[in-house]
Amino acid sequence: MTDRENLLAKEDRIDLIYESLSSKLPDTSISKNSDEVSIKINSNNPDPIEISIQLIQNQYRVTYWDGYAVNEFYDYANLNKALKKFNKFTLKAFNNIQKFGIK
Repeated sequence: MTDRENLLAKEDRIDLIYESLSSKLPDTSISKNSDEVSIKINSNNPDPIEISIQLIQNQYRVTYWDGYAVNEFYDYANLNKALKKFNKFTLKAFNNIQKFGIK
């Protein structure tokens, strides 16, 4: 087992992903620590849309929750690949909001 890179080591890249989304959807929030980064798209839904990346058991888990029924997650050994999926999930959330709105 090897040590994995701290998520905050890529904080600049994470901030760029967040800034891109929050410029289109101003009611978003981000929480960051060394083991987890989470972006929430705030709405009236008590369980809002959330995209996260977590360091779990020496792997990076990227999760997408649409706020209603769709929950996807992928595990990666490589942080850069996990960040690519994290970015794709933010784009997916934005596109779904454009198509269906936010409740």
